[in-house]
Amino acid sequence: MQKNNNITTLNEFEGAKLLKQWGIPVVDSVLAHDYAQALAAANSLGFPIALKVCSAAVLHKTEQGGVVLNIKNKKSLERAVREINKKFADTPHALLVQKMAKPGFELIIGGRCDPVFGPVVLVGIGGIFTEIFRETVIDLAPVNKKTVMTMLRKLKGFTLLEGYRSQEPVNFAAVTAAVSALSRLIASRPDIMEIDVNPFIAYPDGAVAVDALVRLDDHCTEPLRKRLDMSTIAPFFHPSSIAIIGASRSPKKGGNIILRNLLKAGFKGSVYPINPSGKEILGLPSYARVSNVPAPVDIAMVVIPKNVVPDALQDCAAKGINSIILSTGGYSDVGEEGAREQKVIVGQARKAGIRIMGPNSIGTLNPSVGMATSIVGLDPIKPGGVSIIGQSGVFSSGWARWIADTRPFGLAKVACIGNKGDINESDLLEYLAGDDQTTTIGMYLEGVVEGRRFVKIASAACKKKPVTVMKAGRSEAGAAAVASHTGSLAGSDVVFDAVCRRTGLIRVHNSEAFFDTLSAFEKLPLPRGNRMGVLSITGMGCVAATDAAEEHGIVLPALTPETLTRLGEVMPVWAPVRNPIDMWSAIEQHGSKKASSHIAQCLMDQKDVDALLITFVLMPESMMDISEAFAETFKRHPYKPVFASYYGGTAGEIAHIHEGFAALGVPCYPTPERAIFAFSRMVEYSRFRGIIRK
Repeated sequence: MQKNNNITTLNEFEGAKLLKQWGIPVVDSVLAHDYAQALAAANSLGFPIALKVCSAAVLHKTEQGGVVLNIKNKKSLERAVREINKKFADTPHALLVQKMAKPGFELIIGGRCDPVFGPVVLVGIGGIFTEIFRETVIDLAPVNKKTVMTMLRKLKGFTLLEGYRSQEPVNFAAVTAAVSALSRLIASRPDIMEIDVNPFIAYPDGAVAVDALVRLDDHCTEPLRKRLDMSTIAPFFHPSSIAIIGASRSPKKGGNIILRNLLKAGFKGSVYPINPSGKEILGLPSYARVSNVPAPVDIAMVVIPKNVVPDALQDCAAKGINSIILSTGGYSDVGEEGAREQKVIVGQARKAGIRIMGPNSIGTLNPSVGMATSIVGLDPIKPGGVSIIGQSGVFSSGWARWIADTRPFGLAKVACIGNKGDINESDLLEYLAGDDQTTTIGMYLEGVVEGRRFVKIASAACKKKPVTVMKAGRSEAGAAAVASHTGSLAGSDVVFDAVCRRTGLIRVHNSEAFFDTLSAFEKLPLPRGNRMGVLSITGMGCVAATDAAEEHGIVLPALTPETLTRLGEVMPVWAPVRNPIDMWSAIEQHGSKKASSHIAQCLMDQKDVDALLITFVLMPESMMDISEAFAETFKRHPYKPVFASYYGGTAGEIAHIHEGFAALGVPCYPTPERAIFAFSRMVEYSRFRGIIRK
């Protein structure tokens, strides 16, 4: 055992002993300190044996020449002992004598303490295939045997484990039991920083760990924060009164824009501008200090320079304000010194019983009560069921303006949380999971704090309503950009993937997919299967849909004889008819409305079609009254989600198709690929909820 900078490394013998205590099979080994003891051990174990240097200071024994394999007699053993002792004369060490493990299929198994989410477990292909596959699968620890089997199936080399070229399959029961036991070990020991078992050899009749590295660190995970009262979140969305500290008469300044937004949105409470001059602003009485306001204040929006923020917090505390949105930046978003200053003001606020959203936050939107603290001019937004948690102000500025204009869905609430000095994504997710107005949740995250709490809250939230998450910092460069934006730790992307699988979070990788998926969840019923019927004006749409369906695991079921007979009423006899259906020949004979209406009805009526996609080419010949064409058919199948997509078109034609399908509660996408991707995310969530059997 060796300790260095609070990290303790167990030698291989100690590591193997720990694994054995948890029921993980290890190769028979004996610790020796000289040739005589090594010979006695070899005679006891039986030749051939392996001899290894045993020292916590030697982590990579093979690369450093500290391993001699397949020693068959005492003469070879004597030579091996002499060579190792000479090579590591300056390093305190012992000699590990091991029974040579017979050849088998080599795996890598292990676990580590993720700095954000805590213990995770890993499995991968080892041996000669390591460089070929370069792949491991990670999940949150602990995992049961069934989950381990799912992990193994994700490996590209899984078919090798099943047996290849007349080879017998490995003993999956032994492998899954060992990985599950390892996961329980690392989950039960918060001091374990890393366990690396390489190789772990699997056989048809069992499995055995040959080499183990275990490192300990008492400071591996941060303690959980004391849970705060969730009722403290509500004032950020439902205040009865708000003070704008830093209100301005200049139309270009944030303190003026916020006031205009609140007035334009029809804020239902009282608004108090705070400005040292104390003069009227936008027709509202202004006060020099918030403590001068002659009525109670629920929340303060702080839009002032950093050097006067502490005084403003003190004034808010004196007024009895318990909720503050801190727009001011220059804290953890600019580096270590700013992070220290942020810690001071958050501590000041907590001591006074104040919750802070921010710093570096432009606050919240709640269209139903006219709450709009954005520093960018906004038009009124249609209320709805989508709530968004964003670690960027763009969701209360540029994207909010886009939502107000294009209306892909209505908004329940938006929170731009900035640096997350106090209120974080877990606080808001827990609140929105219990919010009756919110039916669908979207999250843009650059990092996660309180990772273990986040997993628990996300698991509970996803059992109630769909949560779509877009997380930045997937690449090393992206992670560096995250740190410079809000001072967040992006965290391991593969671990975050595991978090999503475990909790039911629906992960997407770009803003296009984010809004596409939110729109689908908000407007459509959850699918009861992954089978889709597709009709398209153009053959290109059929090909694109087929490729996208295969990519995302969507099944395009064959048309039944009954469906084919009914389709013959509009499709010419010479036209090939299959799913997807190219309906241009039917449109030429019967017109766009009759052809597409009848074909959609036939597909929806087929029992093994769980969803429908209609693809248009926008042109005068395809324009129709969408409600007249499809409303009755969609109404007869309320449990089958319908997607619309299109190619091309003028601005007027695009507006017509969006508005027409929006009236029927159908999301509309610029390409069939985007529609099918959104459907696949719904299928994934339906499987998580048990609506679709896995």
